[in-house]
Amino acid sequence: MNNIIKIIPTEQNNFNPVEGNCTYDLLNKLVKLDNDEKATLINETKNILSQCIKPEKSNGETTGIVIGYVQSGKTLSFTSLAALASDNNFKIIIFLAGNKKNLLTQTTKRLKKDLDTEGKNCKIYKVFQGPTKKGNYHVRIKNILQQKEPPTILITVLKHYSHINELSEIFKSTDLAKLMKNRGVLIIDDEADQASLNTYARKNSKTEDWEDEEFSSTYASIIKLKSSIENHSYIQYTATPQGPLLINLMDLLSPKFHVVLTPGKSYTGGKSFFIDNTDIVLAIPPIEVFHNKDNDLTECPQTLIDALQVFLIGTAIVVNIEQKESFLSMMVHADRLNIASAKFFEWVKQLLESWLSHLDLQNNDPGKIELLEQFFQSYLEVTKRITTPPDFKKTMEEVKEIMLDTNSVLVLAGSGEIDWSSARAHVLIGADMLNRGFTVENLSVSYMPRKSKGKSNADTIQQRCRFFGYKLNYLDYCRVWLPGDSILEYTEYVTDEEIMRTNLKSHTLEETAQLLILSPSMNPTRNNILSVNLVKYKLSGWRQYNSVYYIDENTKYVSEFIKKYKLNILEDYHTADRNHKNIKLPINEIIEFLNNFKVGNPPDVLRKTSTIQYLKYLEKNENLKDGYIFQMAYARTEGRERTLIEENGNIKVSNIFTGRSTSGSDVYPGDKFFKVDDCFSIQIHKIKLKHNTRKWDNQVIYTLGIYYPENFEHSFVGIQN
Repeated sequence: MNNIIKIIPTEQNNFNPVEGNCTYDLLNKLVKLDNDEKATLINETKNILSQCIKPEKSNGETTGIVIGYVQSGKTLSFTSLAALASDNNFKIIIFLAGNKKNLLTQTTKRLKKDLDTEGKNCKIYKVFQGPTKKGNYHVRIKNILQQKEPPTILITVLKHYSHINELSEIFKSTDLAKLMKNRGVLIIDDEADQASLNTYARKNSKTEDWEDEEFSSTYASIIKLKSSIENHSYIQYTATPQGPLLINLMDLLSPKFHVVLTPGKSYTGGKSFFIDNTDIVLAIPPIEVFHNKDNDLTECPQTLIDALQVFLIGTAIVVNIEQKESFLSMMVHADRLNIASAKFFEWVKQLLESWLSHLDLQNNDPGKIELLEQFFQSYLEVTKRITTPPDFKKTMEEVKEIMLDTNSVLVLAGSGEIDWSSARAHVLIGADMLNRGFTVENLSVSYMPRKSKGKSNADTIQQRCRFFGYKLNYLDYCRVWLPGDSILEYTEYVTDEEIMRTNLKSHTLEETAQLLILSPSMNPTRNNILSVNLVKYKLSGWRQYNSVYYIDENTKYVSEFIKKYKLNILEDYHTADRNHKNIKLPINEIIEFLNNFKVGNPPDVLRKTSTIQYLKYLEKNENLKDGYIFQMAYARTEGRERTLIEENGNIKVSNIFTGRSTSGSDVYPGDKFFKVDDCFSIQIHKIKLKHNTRKWDNQVIYTLGIYYPENFEHSFVGIQN
């Protein structure tokens, strides 16, 4: 039997952080949050910091993961964490701020702005971006720590091995290392599922010799940084935790605790777009879905024309007429290749130039009339959710004004920052620079005709959702164009994400086990960071569970269960082997039964855990009320005989189900007949084992058969240790 590795709880930290001036100063700046939202922010931030190593301890380390939604305010969370940490005597906070320079700059500027490090708080914080020994930063940090009241040093560094290794060398400097005694360091890894994890994990898991393990460069540099600081807490921030949650438990970056963030009240994420407001998500027809090899478009697709018109009309209404926002943005993301982005950029430029010239024509000009007819169709799309929209003529007057104040930008590596205040409309066209981590301010229209071959990675497609965010103020004017297959993937992912978050909110990582419910149409993350022990299962129809390692516990529990409930006798099939009982129970009692019934084989542990997660989700979100339990062959006190076999290192009963019999008067529909077609059903089987060893032969055990009807089918991935 394979062993299941469990996380051993670390010693309780007993660290109770308290708010101080730094935290209060930040809260006072958050004018868009109401008191309830501020209270939630502080409670969750204190929860994170309380599980970190005390700053005064001489040594110790821990790893935690903080899980938010895409574009939901993770940056505000770790900024608040920095302020609270400063109030509680953390003097060095490191931010691994993305693997692109624009993301590093974006994070540094945001920290400086929110914490007012260049204003009244200049004596409280010192911000160093990408420090190096050549720049004498080891001396500067040493000198700061020797001050009577040292400020908190905020270090932002690019998530690249050379930059992180440079930081490690700074902390290994002899003089600084001495000063670091009893000074805890907080390491915050933004987008922790990207670049940080070991891309050799799958290869390493195939060998038993740990000395032969290999490490990817960025992963190795993070481990080096951690080893250079005796007391540190490593906090992973991500909206897509599939990678960190599924990596090997023995990995040094595997989290030991987690916190699930609550988004603000005006947040609009996957549920808003793909469940509650499906009319604002529009399908790009296959002929217009871009692929650089399979469908390299040579003409501007009609859906891009529609999207750009919808954006201009919506901006004219929201910004100029209703004055709800000072600007809006549109994003076009067609492919990872820059050449594709350049093509779409030229189309957008040409469209804007052509439309402006046509709007300057006489009212009776056929070209202008035709263009206005096109815009009117887009106007109907924009205003379909609006009770009293402005009239079309007035709207088009403002559309022209918006076109004259539109900033079209090709966003590539090395592109400058976007000056959001410079225009009332921004159209951003780009490749992977517009991917995870990049914030498109006031994004209202997204056009993403990108096509993937084969199965998508769940974390990758979710991170492309730059259109999630705080958009309740103008949600009626938001639109997203996607290929039909992508819409289906996102819709499925939203359900999977909610199950994961619901489960994580109510369980520790140890209780959760290493599994995620996930649509079979996609992979959880890139395979190279995961162990070969990753397994994928689809639970549908009948599944047999095995429990040969918990005989006494299950015998006692099932006996007590049968005594507690009066089960109903079903149709008489004339033999003890074929006569059964059942009972209908509330779903919470079905879940309780599964919780208490023990299984030992790793595949069954994962199946059971995922089933409980899914039932709890259905109970809460789909109003699932009840299920059925069947006691099979209840009169066979010694149990029905079955053979015990070994398969893939696990001991299991060969087949617990009695088959059908159709001969003469001896008619029996088979064990699998005993279920309720549209309900979750559990069969309890009492088995007398047949085996060629004294240890197992004639042992009497209880085991389960579970029926997953079509509306209960689900798939999951997990680590089978």
